[in-house]
Amino acid sequence: MKKNFLTLILLFIFSIGIVHSNESPDIWDYYKVSKNSVFGNESDYDREILTEKYSRIKLILIDGNIIVDTICLIHYETSTNLTTPLSYWKTPEKVEEYKKIFSEEGILLGDQFEAIKFTNNHDDNLCLEAGLTDLIKIDNYFVFLTKSDYLIIFSKQLKKNNESPITYRGFNYQVPNREFSWFGHPMLTNKKIVEDMNKKCDFPTDGSYSDSYFANECDLKELGQYFGKVSDTSFNKKKEIYQKGEYRYNLTKKQHGEFDFEIFLNIEKNNKLIDNLSIFKEKILESAAFLQYYYIDKNFKNIWLLNYVGSDETRDIEKWRHYKIDNSGHFKLLESISCKHRDRQRVVKCQKD
Repeated sequence: MKKNFLTLILLFIFSIGIVHSNESPDIWDYYKVSKNSVFGNESDYDREILTEKYSRIKLILIDGNIIVDTICLIHYETSTNLTTPLSYWKTPEKVEEYKKIFSEEGILLGDQFEAIKFTNNHDDNLCLEAGLTDLIKIDNYFVFLTKSDYLIIFSKQLKKNNESPITYRGFNYQVPNREFSWFGHPMLTNKKIVEDMNKKCDFPTDGSYSDSYFANECDLKELGQYFGKVSDTSFNKKKEIYQKGEYRYNLTKKQHGEFDFEIFLNIEKNNKLIDNLSIFKEKILESAAFLQYYYIDKNFKNIWLLNYVGSDETRDIEKWRHYKIDNSGHFKLLESISCKHRDRQRVVKCQKD
């Protein structure tokens, strides 16, 4: 199990899938699954399955396509598929059934709407395989009709999403083929990444989101790729990375288990240890992975640490810290932020220590 989970972590770290486009997408959020089915064939099980599957899915409208993230892609051209309820459902009885269920969900089924019926061809079969049969757009809603007769409703964000994976890369720390340095990654100097990552990295490490449109929006992927070299490096002795006057700064590795180790930054003076600090950790369990990343500034005056846990449910930033190295060669904690685990509303609450 540990090896399987490690493989999934590595899939997240090394999957690429970068999207290129000249326009900013419209993002539509999951709203709800209808309380009832269209024809009254209620099944709590079917409704629960749809809710579990789609509650964390987003729709991305871009370049004439709708991406149902991680599920399927639909060709879409605005206002080219207008129809009337009677033309679409053929009989007055069916029209009344659909008007009723849309009304129950607070959506008015007017005289015209945009509609796409998924046919059994190469482009649409992934949507059909996922149980989706039709897509209807009414005002600020996209509504999927399903094989189980429930509606899956997505609502449009109030503001156009300009922080998409296309134009957004965290705090612009991503550099193509950034050369690895034992000083770590400068992204960690900005404490705003804590809130940002907790919002944008809410997807599991089970591999299901490795091809997600939003995977590139999570800066933990950049960090995972960058620090991959650390996991592959063997330490048979001290690794000196800096010297200043009488002070020497070296790294040592301590292996706790097959998938459990940490790296210490040691400060020595005249071959005597003055102080040390654990700066990198990697611990892989059956159901979760615990990692700690770091950055040391070029003058060896400051160190930043970031701890996060990834599971088959989500990713949480647990802690961010900023240390100063004083003139006597000791580590002094300047600032610390701790976070609780994600709650039922998918929110991670953090506070300064």
